[in-house]
Amino acid sequence: MPDGTPLKFVLNTTSGNKMREQVTQIFQQNMKDIGIDIELEYLPASVYFGDPPDGPLFSRKYDLAEFAWLTGVEPPGDLYTCDGVPDESNGWAGLNNTAYCNPEYDQAVRAAQSTLIREEQAANWAKAQEIFTREDQLPIIPLFQRLKVAATRPEVVGFNMDPTENSELYNVEEWDIVPQQ
Repeated sequence: MPDGTPLKFVLNTTSGNKMREQVTQIFQQNMKDIGIDIELEYLPASVYFGDPPDGPLFSRKYDLAEFAWLTGVEPPGDLYTCDGVPDESNGWAGLNNTAYCNPEYDQAVRAAQSTLIREEQAANWAKAQEIFTREDQLPIIPLFQRLKVAATRPEVVGFNMDPTENSELYNVEEWDIVPQQ
């Protein structure tokens, strides 16, 4: 790219979400501050998350994409392995919408997932993270962990907040009420 060529991207996300609008507007301003032009494009969720090949997110028809993702307590390494890239050949199955593919990363993820020895897991996850976050290939930038807030009355027992669950009701069958004395 010749010197002086303006750098411009379109950032896609869903419409109708106030927090998402604020996040993207802050991002747009931050990028403007360093000379990068970001055009914001808000799409209905039914369009944005639509099935490939029409839906822009999972068919990778975007410059930049912003969306929320919930993972479990274990690192979500499978989200970015080569065999998780959705495309026509696999019927658009897979969740690696970035199309990031690095066999060295895949090997570290598989090694971490194939041992029960915590030290080996940690070493392999660290290796996978180092590979994944190299400056020449960083496929995603996590912005923040969503805050979850809930409250119960003192006599409710068994309530447990789990940041990996979609709902605070995930373990409702374990709740009970114990009268206060």
